[in-house]
Amino acid sequence: MTTQPRVQHPRGSGDLLRAELVAAARELLLVPRAGPPFSLRALARTVGVSPTAVYRHFGSAEELVTTVIDDQNVLLRAAVGVPAGDVTTDAFARFGLRYVQWGLANPGAYQLLFESAERYEIPVGPGTPGYTLLEDVADWLRRGGRESSMVLATRAWAALHGLTSLRLHKPTLPWPTTIEQEVDAIASAILSR
Repeated sequence: MTTQPRVQHPRGSGDLLRAELVAAARELLLVPRAGPPFSLRALARTVGVSPTAVYRHFGSAEELVTTVIDDQNVLLRAAVGVPAGDVTTDAFARFGLRYVQWGLANPGAYQLLFESAERYEIPVGPGTPGYTLLEDVADWLRRGGRESSMVLATRAWAALHGLTSLRLHKPTLPWPTTIEQEVDAIASAILSR
C-alpha cells in the first residue's frame, strides 16, 4: 500500500477515519505473509494520521485485526453459505467446493481466517469467526440424523482445509485430480460413515 496525502475530513467524521483504518488494515492483512503482524504506528503512517488517531478508534492491533477477520468471515459465509435441506453427498460436495473455491480466490483472507489468527493473538474456537461455520455444518449433519456430527464436521473441515491450503501453497504441483474430484471424494468419505 502506498502512502498518499490524506484528505482531512471535517470534525465529527470519525466514522470515515475508522473506515479508512479498517480498509488499510484489510489491505495489509490480506497479503499473505510469514512475518509479524503490523503495528498500529505503521498503520497510522500508511493512512497518514497520528497513532493517537488510530487509538481513538481501536484500543489495540488485535481489536483492529479482529474487525478485519469479522469482515472477512461475513464475506466467506455469504459466498459459501451453509448446507441446508437433506444431508446428501451432493449437497455436502457443493458446499465443500464453494469453501475451497472461496479460499483459492481469496488467499490472503483465507490465510488470515484459518492459518494466522493465532499469530495475531486472536482467539480461535467455539463462537469465533470460521469456527461458527464448522458449528453450522455440525448442526446440519445432526438435523440430518448423523451421529457424532461435530466429529464429522471437524473431519470434513480438516480435509477441505488441507485441500485448500495445499493448493494455495503448492500451485505448481502436478495435481493428479481436480479440486472437484477431491471435494467429491471428501464428501463421500465423510457421509459414508
